[in-house]
Amino acid sequence: MTDGPAVATEDVFKRIDKSKDELVASLLDLCRVRAIGPANGGEGEGKKADLVRGWLKDLGLKPERFDAPDDRVPGGKRPNVVVRSGKGNRLWFLCHLDVVPPGDAPAWRVDPFKPKLMDGRVYGRGTEDNGQAVAAVLGAYRAVLDAGATLGRSIGLAFVADEETGSGHGAKFLLEQGLFGAKDTFLVPDRGASDGDEIEVAEKSLLWLRATVRGKQAHASRPDQGANAHRAGAFLLTLIDATLPKRFPGSDARFRPSTSTFEPTKKEANVPNVNTIPGEDVAYFDCRVLPSVRTKDVVRVARELAAQTSRTFGVQATVDVVQEESSPPTPGDAAVVVELSRVLQAVRRLRPRLVGIGGGTVAAPFRRKGFPVAVWQTTDQTAHNVDEYARVDNLVADAKVFAALMLGRA
Repeated sequence: MTDGPAVATEDVFKRIDKSKDELVASLLDLCRVRAIGPANGGEGEGKKADLVRGWLKDLGLKPERFDAPDDRVPGGKRPNVVVRSGKGNRLWFLCHLDVVPPGDAPAWRVDPFKPKLMDGRVYGRGTEDNGQAVAAVLGAYRAVLDAGATLGRSIGLAFVADEETGSGHGAKFLLEQGLFGAKDTFLVPDRGASDGDEIEVAEKSLLWLRATVRGKQAHASRPDQGANAHRAGAFLLTLIDATLPKRFPGSDARFRPSTSTFEPTKKEANVPNVNTIPGEDVAYFDCRVLPSVRTKDVVRVARELAAQTSRTFGVQATVDVVQEESSPPTPGDAAVVVELSRVLQAVRRLRPRLVGIGGGTVAAPFRRKGFPVAVWQTTDQTAHNVDEYARVDNLVADAKVFAALMLGRA
């Protein structure tokens, strides 16, 4: 850095330090909004989008709203809020507005949607995922303005819907609107390590499978008159569980765990009473597959096992794909990865590692379109957990990194 820009950058950082209470207040306000998508029983992100649009207008920006039709929510629209600043190639900061349900609410230290600051942490649903990022990005921009500094590049801000349930009404919808330039790059602050030294450049393929067994319902005292779908379903579930890890044993050190994973998860109810043999049994697998494995090969093997179950038990067993998402990794020498690494060294004295993850982010649909994406923030990985929290120190430290990227001076 030259002396002039360095002074301006330090002034921005000082303003971020002084605005810590304001950053926390913004995070608390965000997480009081119950922005649960309709697939998870909520009314969507409308109220949170309105809150963020108001803040953007207060910053002198002109937010655009791109609404994805969805008749499951009040008003029939899922909001995506976008700001485009400058011209030419942009660095986009891509955050999401929706949150997952709280789960076991009585087990929380606080009401999940009445967040509280305790011991340097803000507890509440959506604090880490993705409220911390929204507050830090907006706080960084405000600090740049307050310091009288000039953005060193064209930037974009996108606050999207529907990240938690597939992004069809969020990131994927925006990609269809022609908003992004061919040479735009993206930072997704939606996953990180507790010391901030991990940049995510790859995601395992997501594959959700539904195993359905149809037999014949009968009274439990006369099993000879039925075909027990539950027994056959348990056999199929166990067979898939035992077989897939052996058929796809590859390893990739970028990921934790380093192998593909195949987890039996959801189980649908079959019959409500004990003394009836079920005629149908349905169970699900959540598979997170290494990029080197083709998801269609996993599906093929699972269907072979279903055919074996059908023959063994005289039932009809099928395996269907509920959801499949695959994306190519971002190259480690992509400009956004290199620049973020340089900023982390300059601002945080970190030497980041490039990693892959098993979870999915909004990076995936952009990578599929050929855009370079870096996923980074500083978190304790409490997202989706009971007692989700965001550390105030992380909120402040991340805002400085985002400000440095906006200034383009590291």
